[in-house]
Formats: sequence, C-alpha cells, structure tokens
Amino acid sequence: MSLTKLFANKKSVLNRFKKIEPTIYDIITPVNRYIGQKYFEATAIQLCQLIEADYVIIGRYSAQTNSVESIAFADGTKVMPQVNYSLENTPCDNVIGKNTCRITSGAWERFPEDSFLANKKIEGYIGIPLFNSGYQPNGIFIALYRNPIAQAEVIESLVYLFTPRMSSEIEHIKAKEELNLRNKELEITHLELKRKNTELDISLKKLHEAQKKSAENDQLKSTFLANLSHEIRTPMNVILGFSELLKTESLSSEDRDEYIGIINLNGLQLLKVMDNLIDISKLQTRLIQEGPKLFNLNSLLENMLKHYMREVKLMHKPLQLYLEKGLEDNNDQIITDQQGLLKVLNHLLDNAVKFTKDGWVKFGYTIAEDRLWFFVKDTGIGIPEGKEEVIFDMFRQVSTSNNREFGGNGLGLAISQKYIDTLGGEIWLDKTYKEGAKFCFTIPFQKTHKLSNEIPKTSLM
Repeated sequence: MSLTKLFANKKSVLNRFKKIEPTIYDIITPVNRYIGQKYFEATAIQLCQLIEADYVIIGRYSAQTNSVESIAFADGTKVMPQVNYSLENTPCDNVIGKNTCRITSGAWERFPEDSFLANKKIEGYIGIPLFNSGYQPNGIFIALYRNPIAQAEVIESLVYLFTPRMSSEIEHIKAKEELNLRNKELEITHLELKRKNTELDISLKKLHEAQKKSAENDQLKSTFLANLSHEIRTPMNVILGFSELLKTESLSSEDRDEYIGIINLNGLQLLKVMDNLIDISKLQTRLIQEGPKLFNLNSLLENMLKHYMREVKLMHKPLQLYLEKGLEDNNDQIITDQQGLLKVLNHLLDNAVKFTKDGWVKFGYTIAEDRLWFFVKDTGIGIPEGKEEVIFDMFRQVSTSNNREFGGNGLGLAISQKYIDTLGGEIWLDKTYKEGAKFCFTIPFQKTHKLSNEIPKTSLM
C-alpha cells in the first residue's frame, strides 16, 4: 500500500510527506556533499522540520561512562550547543542498545530527574537506537515535543529511513578518531624513536671518540714510557761513564773539570725527570704541600737567570738570556706559591733552552691591573701549526717519532698548566708570535704595600 493511500484521509500529513522524497534523496544518497559533523548538523535541522519536532538530538553513546554526547542538537532552524548527559533516570536508558522508546505525552512528569525534560516541559519523546556494523550500540536519535505527539508511529517509520546512515557516520567518526589517535601515537613514537636515534648517534659518536682517545692515550703512554726509559738511561749512562773516566790518573785538570761539568749537567737532567714524575703524581692526587708565601720576585728570577746561564754554558750553546722585570728591586714583594711559580718558569725555560739552538731566550713579567703577566719567549723552532691545542695534554710532545732530535717526556707543559690552575691563573701559547715560541701566563697579584715606584706598564714583546 502506497503512502498516498495510507494517508488519503489525513490531508495535513500527506502534504507534509510530499516534501519527503527530495529530502530523503538529499540526505541518504551516497553522493551527498555532507559527511561527518556537517552531515549530522544538516540532518538534525532537516528532520526537525520534517517531523515537526521542537528539538532533535543525534547522540553518540559511550558504554564506558554510560552517557550520551550530542553530535548534533537542533531546534529546526539552527544548531544549538552540544550537550553531554548520563542515561541514568532518563528515557534514553530504555533506548540504548534496546528498542524504540515512545512517549506521546507527559514525558517530563514520568522522568522528573531528567533536568532537560523538566526545564523544557517536554511532553512527547521518541528515542530510536543506533547500532554499528557489528550490531553494537553506538548512538541514539531523539525527537522532543513540547506538545503531545500525534502520529508517533509514522514519525518513527520516517526516521528509520535515516538511521543506517546515521549509524554509519558515527562509526566513521569513531574510526577516524581512532585513526587520528593512532597517528598521533605513531607520531609520538616516531619522534621518540628519532630522539632515541639522535641520542644513540651522539652516544656512538662519543664512544667512537672515547675509543679513539683511548687508543691515542695508549699510544702516548707507550711513547712516554719509551721516552722515560731513554730520559733516565741516557744521563745515567753518561754519569757512570764519565765517573769511570775520572778514575784515570793521567787526566788533566781541564779534562777533569769538563767531565765533572758533564756529570753535573746530566745529574740535573736526571733530577728534572724525577721531579716531573713526583710533581705529576702530586698534582693528580692533589697532594701539593706548598702554599702562598711572601717573597721577592726579582730575586727569584735573577737566580733563575744565573742558573740557566750556567746551564747554557755547560751545553755549549750560543744563546743569550735576558730578564725583563716589571717592578723595582726594592718594591718587588708578592704573595703566591713560590715553588709552584718556580716550577712553571723552570718548565717553560727548559723548553725554550732545549728547542733554541742559537739566538736568545727572554723571560720576565709586567703588571696588568690585579694580575702578574709572565712570559717566556725564544728564537727557537716554535710550535708546528696544528699542534697548538694539544701541547698542554699529558704525555703530548710536538714530535712523537723514534728519531727525535730533542729529548723530553711530554710532562712539562701539562704540569705547568696544572700548577697555574692551582695558582688561580691562566697559561697559553701566543699564536701571533712568529720568531719562535712564546708562552704567557697570569697569576693573581697581591700588593704587600703601596707600589710608589712601579715601572710604567708596557705591552709584551
């Protein structure tokens, strides 16, 4: 039986349903331009008009909270703010996952705890359950009337035409949300993996550098031990050899003096090796016994000058040594670790004398505000390019070949740097100096009394 015959005696109903066909086509056709949220909003408004409801709600069901969240809420002309409410003590509780619930009149009186029904004085209620493709409840369609409902069965029949599409769209929305959630989780996982990979790359790089550094240190230590053996055996053999020669009765006094000088020179060299080993042990274990004391700086430097002049003479080197002082002799008292300062200057002067065949070696100091600025410079072989940053490393030498022209064990500059650190200063190689090598260091300067006769400050040579 056609709808026209069915409603032949109900002219108003028939006139209403003459508009159904194009509306149905517009809503349920697969090529409908609306999907997702827009589909629900358009459908809610259109159905509200078709079934002449005061309100239409298309809601999504949450089994976890036993509540409904509206996807679309319309009054026939516009979309209203969404609502979220529990199903307990509402007529919807009789709909979700069950059957259609129809209340033609007195809905708000039957469910007084439903605040929405009570506030709006809702008389008529029609609730139709929505199911997903697995026939699990996923939503609800609700039509609300302020007046009692006539022809409720006809309205239900009409609405059922739209429920498959509604259910399908809700399922699509849920699938899209789950997909978006999964994509976000994957994105977070991807970022976390990327971060872990970056950390792993950094760790691998550090490990590679550590392995490289370890291998380099092993090589340096091996070279150091070989050099140390040479540095000890060579002067020891010289001392023993020339000691035997001294027993010769036919030696002239000149030869005897020369042999004694050679023995003294090699004895001093051997003593320096032992001092270096003791110093590096003290510095690494922080067992430095010396402390700040008051002394005359110029006297200390003048004694060093005399010592190295004698040493240069014993070495038969054509070297000139110069001392440049920054304070007058009667006004040169300072407070610092005298032994620490002495050891640093000794190491720098030892290197300057050792690596300079001819020319000159100059050392001294100036005053720069609250610092004493020391320097040791020479006309020797200098520091090769590329070696400036490593010469202060332990066991590091400019030349690591077996056939080295100069001796040494690679401890002098490392010891100097550690002593300067304990003195609260800085030490560095002046890379702008091109005539040989120039090392500078600073230490704090404590005035013991007013310096009335200071030499005017000048730039370092």
